[in-house]
Amino acid sequence: MTIFTGDYTPYEYVNRYETLKYVKSRAQGLKKSLRLVEKDSEHLTIRCPLSGDYLEIVGEKDDLEWLDNELRKQNWYRPNS
Repeated sequence: MTIFTGDYTPYEYVNRYETLKYVKSRAQGLKKSLRLVEKDSEHLTIRCPLSGDYLEIVGEKDDLEWLDNELRKQNWYRPNS
């Protein structure tokens, strides 16, 4: 999986677990701090207000579904107001 952020340097991860670890680190350990911006079969875009970043994650459809589901199960997304 590849993560694109605002600094023009893509981050490559060999598996979904490392990708999840990176996304959680961007949230600085604060659950319910991420916002789902967009999700389709090719990419997942998440807003991280703490760092001010948009994380565009590109990968296989199954990996993106797994990542989105894990973020939901572990309460990393902010509830919709």
